Amino acid sequence: MNRKHLLGLIAAFSALTSLHSAFAADGDKWFDDKLKIRKEIVVNPGPKGAGLDAATPTFPFALRLSEQTVAFDDLKADGSDLRVTGPDGKRVEHYVESIDPKTGLAVVWVKGTDLDPKTSQTYHLYYGGDAKSVANSSAVFDSSELLFLDFSGGAKDRTRNGNDAAGSVQTVPGFAGQSASLTGAPIRIAASTSLTSAAGAPFSLMMWVKAAQPQNAVLAQRGGLSLGLANGQVVAQVGGVQIVGATPLAPGAWTHVALIGRANGAVDLYVGGKLAGSGQGATPALADDLILGQGFTGQLDNVRYAAAERSASYVGAVASSDNGRGLVTFGAEATRKGKFELGYFVTVVTNVTLEGWVVIGLCGILLAIAIWVMVTKSSLVGKIEKQNATFREAYGSTTDWAGKALRAEAAQEEASTLSEIYLASMQELDLSTKGGSAHLSGGSVEALKARIDGVLSDQAYKLSEGMVLLTLAVSGGPFLGLLGTVIGVMITFAAIAAEGNVNVNSIAPGVAAALLATAAGLLVAIPALFGYNIILTRIKRINASTRSFADTLVARLAVQYGA
Repeated sequence: MNRKHLLGLIAAFSALTSLHSAFAADGDKWFDDKLKIRKEIVVNPGPKGAGLDAATPTFPFALRLSEQTVAFDDLKADGSDLRVTGPDGKRVEHYVESIDPKTGLAVVWVKGTDLDPKTSQTYHLYYGGDAKSVANSSAVFDSSELLFLDFSGGAKDRTRNGNDAAGSVQTVPGFAGQSASLTGAPIRIAASTSLTSAAGAPFSLMMWVKAAQPQNAVLAQRGGLSLGLANGQVVAQVGGVQIVGATPLAPGAWTHVALIGRANGAVDLYVGGKLAGSGQGATPALADDLILGQGFTGQLDNVRYAAAERSASYVGAVASSDNGRGLVTFGAEATRKGKFELGYFVTVVTNVTLEGWVVIGLCGILLAIAIWVMVTKSSLVGKIEKQNATFREAYGSTTDWAGKALRAEAAQEEASTLSEIYLASMQELDLSTKGGSAHLSGGSVEALKARIDGVLSDQAYKLSEGMVLLTLAVSGGPFLGLLGTVIGVMITFAAIAAEGNVNVNSIAPGVAAALLATAAGLLVAIPALFGYNIILTRIKRINASTRSFADTLVARLAVQYGA
């Protein structure tokens, strides 16, 4: 390949690279190429949103997904393809509490980090692809969170502490996913090292409550700490101090209840996210089992216990965000474009039939032959062009063009067509002047022309040798691929007829796999066509140059040695 062709290929490659860069500029920001859909999630922790009044390093929040927010047809049935990224574009931890594609509802918990009430943040929810689950509930909550029961996983603690409830818990559809359904029998969480706390240590206990009717019952109890109902009123007792909530629970409705013990000895009771009562009393040492729902009839959900005091705005933010209000707003949805979908290609390949593989294999052999011809022929043509240029320069710069120096130079340029013509002419000249004659007769000139014509014919044959294989690849490749496609489509429809299952999902993979044979045929023909035309043009240029040189040389010999 000469310098001009090389520069042309480099320029073409640069143009394609620039085009790809411009086309995929936005795609560089896409988190995972395997996932085709991205949903924007705007998190507003400030006064116009969840109501946080201070920067919060970690705030787990729930995404309530519906058919209005995500396309469940593109989402895996278990939600394993879900990914969530934070404002910096990096993945943040999440887990799927519940998902029901039939009803089009799901609840996904996300680890919100560095929430600033002064500004909103943009998260993204990715889904729709062949990806394994990376959900990790224990990483969603910070180290201060000792217990989180959502009851969609039975009685399993979602934090890293493993404070699972003893035995089984009856659940029903409730506040978010499944909720614990109680009829008087309690839920017991055994005492553990992580749940043990010293006297005066701060704590936060939060839960969602749905009472069947006004009643007297225990919602939560640990030693000298209790949270319960007294004829529908929320009542808390901490270290002998009783706090009665000013707001009663509405029967049959979900209400958020929280009890916060602070390091300064204050105890605050919240109902519906708002302060309902306060008291002053040191938190007792806690090392007993945690009892939930003793004598309670109704439902409990999202029971949380933390070894940290949560602010009033934090409690309010939990009460609103858990209920799908305030914190989260769903934004625009984008679909991945501009990059090759490897997963689709794998699906196509796995559905190729044996007959299709035979045709694709034949196309592969034909492509290998075409590449071999193009490489060897390009190498030969390049060598001839280089040596022709060298000999032409030597020929044009000498005055003794029939002398030994030029003959020696021609002998060194073995691949040059000009050198071959020159040496053949010198041999005829030597034969014609062998008897001492210094002139060429008319017959000798004709013999010289015949010799040169013979050499030109041999050169043309040598240069075109093997080019027929490229023409076979150009014309035969597509037809061979089309044959594979026709056979593949026939087999696909025959299989569908035999099974009696006519739908897009059964037809599309087979047809797509059949079309792969046509793609293979085109993959053979297109490079072979380009290669054939480039090489043929260079061969024609060499033949024309050689013919011009031969005519000039014969004329010069006839003039100098003619009778």
